[in-house]
Amino acid sequence: MGSRSRRRRRQREELAAPDRRERDIVIVCNPRAGGHWRQLADILDSEHASHARRIVTDEIDDIVASLKRLGSQAKLICIYGGDGTILKFINSVYPTGRQEPLLLAFIGGGTMNVSARWCGWSKRPAENFTRVVTRYRQDRLITRDVPLLQVAQGEGRVFGFTFAGGPTARVLNEYESAPKGRMQALGWFAKAAAATYLGTPNDLRGVTGPLEGEIRIDDELLPYRQFAYTFCNTTGQIVRWVRPFPGERLRDTFHALAYAVSREEAVLMTPFLARGKIPIDPKSLLKPTSDWKRIALAYLGRGSLPLDPRYVNRPARKVEIRTKDTLYSVDGEIFRSTGEPITITLGPTVRLVIGPDSPEQRAP
Repeated sequence: MGSRSRRRRRQREELAAPDRRERDIVIVCNPRAGGHWRQLADILDSEHASHARRIVTDEIDDIVASLKRLGSQAKLICIYGGDGTILKFINSVYPTGRQEPLLLAFIGGGTMNVSARWCGWSKRPAENFTRVVTRYRQDRLITRDVPLLQVAQGEGRVFGFTFAGGPTARVLNEYESAPKGRMQALGWFAKAAAATYLGTPNDLRGVTGPLEGEIRIDDELLPYRQFAYTFCNTTGQIVRWVRPFPGERLRDTFHALAYAVSREEAVLMTPFLARGKIPIDPKSLLKPTSDWKRIALAYLGRGSLPLDPRYVNRPARKVEIRTKDTLYSVDGEIFRSTGEPITITLGPTVRLVIGPDSPEQRAP
């Protein structure tokens, strides 16, 4: 008990210690995020919140106006809310015209927290916030610069980390209108899988059909017209435990994935695809001895396997999609298509605070 009391006293002393940078911290709160009022109250009532300026509103215009008034004083912005709140924030403040990227900490608090978990902030929002503030005041923050995607269609553009088209966007759209909750979500996605793979007749059977259209990657037209999965991404992770990109992207590229297989095959292969495992080209097994030699060398670590060409998965600088699909998704948010080509390139860069549970964490 003595050591615990000393630790608490030391924490109180650290919080009470003067810090000329303490008002550089801004916490942006969306009180509607996930409906977790108690979690938000825990943050705002905490000692650490006294060291931060607060912007509590669900109106993005209010947030932008407040940040403009703060100007260069806002050094660290902590965002309480899910992926939807983060997406709205980013698309309201970028591009900023600042020489340095905004320093952002995603502390969670929404229904979907893919971005926060990827950054390594997987605890309760109040605990994440405490850790961020403490490390900032001790000059111990670990950060990483991550580019955003720019998804452009006609005159419109959206910045985000992940683009999804075809059945993924349609399924997300249906899920948004379904009852929320862990068990409801599991049952709902099981129903979607049954509609896809087993052909069980239900109201999701039509939703899980492939994206039909043309996809160009770096101006190369793919020789396919139907795609079960279509993603672009800058972080390497789609959702928790799903890291489907086997290659490393370069500074000026992003991950691009377009799988021209049937929905039945895609569902069957999903456990492997989610870990970046791409199947071997089955036709190579019927070809001359040279291909068998290549396979043998690959297993010996002296070459690469001949992969199935229908599974296109590589870094890209530009992706263009022409389709009649009416929906697409950016970071889990649904957008209505205008019918014009969708062009995906790299956008501005954000500087993210990396937490202890992130695979991206580097030593300070």
